[in-house]
Amino acid sequence: MKKIIIICFILLLAVPAMAEDFNCQFPPYGKTVEQLNDKALFSKHLENGGITYYKFNGECTLQIEKMVSPVEQYYGFIDNKVYCNLISFYLPETLSIEEFEEFGLSLVEEYIVKPLKRYEEGDWRITTYKYALDGLVLKFKFNRKTRQGKVGWYYKPLKSKDDFLASNE
Repeated sequence: MKKIIIICFILLLAVPAMAEDFNCQFPPYGKTVEQLNDKALFSKHLENGGITYYKFNGECTLQIEKMVSPVEQYYGFIDNKVYCNLISFYLPETLSIEEFEEFGLSLVEEYIVKPLKRYEEGDWRITTYKYALDGLVLKFKFNRKTRQGKVGWYYKPLKSKDDFLASNE
């Protein structure tokens, strides 16, 4: 029962208004795109580093939309299995990166074990967190110049540890 409760809070921004059979906020990590796409809710977006990304075209309302819009949602697949859930957006000028990260973390803070890493990569500020649920890592990524933001959950058992930490988006 505890795992079910944890899963319910995993995807940061949970108040679903979802397509009938697919829960956009709680993807079944490890399922194939064919198992999930019987209603054609996914369109192939790009392939990069052994991950195939699909844009989610179904209905999904996220709490993140209280702070930022528009929001685009993508899922990454490794070996045709759900590996990650990504949300892409732009921060309005009135909202700082720190305020947004604080908002996002407030929704999931009791499920975060610890920050794994915080660093700068060019114009990007990146923070990763280990989740209480085995195998999941949460990543906040913000571009200081363009104000683009990304939030992602990665199911690391589908990638080797070294590959995961080096290239998970």
